[in-house]
Amino acid sequence: MNWHQIDIWIVVVYILLMLGTGFWHRRFANKSMDNFFLGGRKIPGWLNGISYTAALVSPDAATGYGGLAVATGGFICWWYLSRFGLALFLGGVLFAVFWRRLNLFTSLEFYDLRFPKGAAAAMRLWIAIRTSMVAMPAWTGITLLAACKIMGPAFDLTKLQTLCLVVPISLLFVFSSGYKGVVISNFIQMIIFLAGTLMLAWLTLEHFGGAEAMVTAIRAQFGPAGAEILGSVPPENHAVFPLAAALGWLLGQSIGYGGDAAPMGGAMEGQRILSTRTPSEALTMYVVAAISMFLLLLLVTLPSISAAVMWPELRQIDADRELVYGRLMKTLLPVGAMGLMVAAMLAATMSTVGDNLNFGSQVLVSDIYRRWFVPKAKESHYMLMGKVGMIIILALSVAVVFNVLIITDVAIFMLSLSAAELPANWAQWWWWRFNGPARVAASFGGAAIFCLVVLGPKLLAFLGVPWADSLNIAWYWQTLLVMGLTTVLWVAVALLTKPDPDELLRKFYLRAHPLGCWTPYQHLDQPGSAGSFKLVFRGIFIAIIGTASVSMLMLGLTHAWFARYLTGVWTIAAAVISFIIFWKMAQRYLAVLARRAADNTAAAGVEMEEAAVTQTN
Repeated sequence: MNWHQIDIWIVVVYILLMLGTGFWHRRFANKSMDNFFLGGRKIPGWLNGISYTAALVSPDAATGYGGLAVATGGFICWWYLSRFGLALFLGGVLFAVFWRRLNLFTSLEFYDLRFPKGAAAAMRLWIAIRTSMVAMPAWTGITLLAACKIMGPAFDLTKLQTLCLVVPISLLFVFSSGYKGVVISNFIQMIIFLAGTLMLAWLTLEHFGGAEAMVTAIRAQFGPAGAEILGSVPPENHAVFPLAAALGWLLGQSIGYGGDAAPMGGAMEGQRILSTRTPSEALTMYVVAAISMFLLLLLVTLPSISAAVMWPELRQIDADRELVYGRLMKTLLPVGAMGLMVAAMLAATMSTVGDNLNFGSQVLVSDIYRRWFVPKAKESHYMLMGKVGMIIILALSVAVVFNVLIITDVAIFMLSLSAAELPANWAQWWWWRFNGPARVAASFGGAAIFCLVVLGPKLLAFLGVPWADSLNIAWYWQTLLVMGLTTVLWVAVALLTKPDPDELLRKFYLRAHPLGCWTPYQHLDQPGSAGSFKLVFRGIFIAIIGTASVSMLMLGLTHAWFARYLTGVWTIAAAVISFIIFWKMAQRYLAVLARRAADNTAAAGVEMEEAAVTQTN
């Protein structure tokens, strides 16, 4: 690639802008741990939502989802809708308010409130190690790998050259800015990323001469397979993403979502929730994240589908399809636009890397270093160790870059592993009988079952066992099987062991006011309060309406891309109406939860006063 002066200046200006933003917030960030890691707990919900999108949508979205789009077609939207759609709305409606109400520093402190000391210590240490030393390096690593896969074909850069461009700037920025600077820069970076992806989508249509001509080219190139590529629903039989995979992905990633605000298969939701100004703005964060993320994913996948006409060899099974977006950039972008797209890719990469390093180091310092090694040092010491933790996580991430080839393989592995214990995450909020041993069984037993079901057949095949291949099943069935077996395990453990101490559960109930089955403690509620499970089912219904509205928006835009304009307009109109209904219902639901919490607190206060009077007499 020949770099032009205007391209170079666009990239230089962007880098200076990001570094300036970081240094501008340095003074605020260095005042306290709350400022450095949570932005002083004063971040608006909408801004946290954009920031969460920045953490989720990085170059690995353009490469991973773009490569999948080449192999599938218009129904690629169901890959991310089934993974994130219902899950995000369930987390926002049913759990965000409760997490924010606890007012924790990290979401892992939840275990100290909910479980006895032994189980809480084991869980907090395990999840802290898993999050900071496994999940964050893995997700950061595939983000950097994705940047390499884009910079390679588009700009003729090697892996080492790409890392030398991205890593020092990202590290210097997050060192200086803290969480508030990261969030504000994420907003700027997402504007740049949106502009870049919109431009490339437009140029892709221009390359074919419009949507109608593009559809004609797809049908001419692929014949009968063209109808499948232009479809908007996964077919029953597909080598990469059949309908069963969409359903399995939906169940495997939605059931249990929200009960853990630091999931191994997702980004740092807890940090977004705990840094918002109010509990109600935590829901706003989820909704804004869902809409903005799906729009950006649509913008990188639709051009990639059309690119299959330009490079049909990428639809072959052994092809590295994840290079497609980089090829599109190199082929279609004019002078000046190339500099903007370089800035866009840098923006997306820095967003995710900065977020992962900030969150991972927060967990590493608070839940491991301070909790177990140095409990009473000054805040300045912990902030220094947080920066050391960032360097450790980044070093592990770079190791991932040089040892992984296919990004989606890592993503599926991480998400399947985290899915094992997802149902237990609901149980810890909604079932008083879910105790410490059950929590430990779900986490450690789930990991063991995952290894047995997923890795066991591979080990047997490696050892040359003839019938090993018969044990291999599709990844989506593996996910559901692991979830089911793990659930049976922790339910059995919960019923066969003693309940947690009454005083512990009482304190948690009074502080969190959880929904679900808390029968021994419902007398603490104000008389006439809405039934807990009634509110759970109501919240699930509201979440489904929200999911349907966003899904219809994505489908409507997909129809419009493939020149089905009338269908697209009607689908988008239905999406807007559904979203208005969702938002009004959600606001009323949050008001009910707020009144319930206030009533329960008042009732608990009266009970404590009566108990004190009785004890005095």
